[in-house]
Amino acid sequence: MTIFACVNTKGGVGKTTTAVHLAVMLARQGKTLLIDGDPQASAASWAAWRRDNPEYTPSPTTTCLAGKAIFSEGKQLAAGFEHVVVDAGGRDSVALRSALLLAQRAIIPVGASNLDAAAMTDLLTVVELARDYNPDLDVRVLLTRVDPRTKDAVEMLEFLNEQGLSVLTTKVCERVAFRRAIGEGATVHELGRDLVAIAEMDAFFKEVTA
Repeated sequence: MTIFACVNTKGGVGKTTTAVHLAVMLARQGKTLLIDGDPQASAASWAAWRRDNPEYTPSPTTTCLAGKAIFSEGKQLAAGFEHVVVDAGGRDSVALRSALLLAQRAIIPVGASNLDAAAMTDLLTVVELARDYNPDLDVRVLLTRVDPRTKDAVEMLEFLNEQGLSVLTTKVCERVAFRRAIGEGATVHELGRDLVAIAEMDAFFKEVTA
């Protein structure tokens, strides 16, 4: 069993989009639990919309946990599943720190702006604290919502490398297909309209589960 946590202290970076796509792709391989640990409960909303569309399958079992329960209850619940994905963050919180304690692999979706870089500095402090208690935590950064017309991603990549972070080769660009898929409780694979978005998610999945 592998437990993934999609985390960031900054909102609007595609954290939930990453988490639900990962959860569905894992569900194709085995029984998967999706824990929504974000107060906004975006992943839970996506799961509810998904239940209204029985053609979208498979679905991860989805539950909401808050604060320390992400670690304590999450650990117990995880025992019944082959894969677990936690969506937590939006700010530095007990929930985010609990997700980092529970996880084996942390995925940090991050945009390519100066604001994202500033937020990363704060998040790295939290990650290092988590590693005191969870020393085997594997942290990977995923560049998301990238605008391919700018050089922002290149500059952000330089910053991340300077921090000594492991950055995934895959980059996920800003695409309407992702917003539409989340709003329907689907994945870009299931909508099937944007082949490049599908290819990006496939590349991400292959890389993060290797």
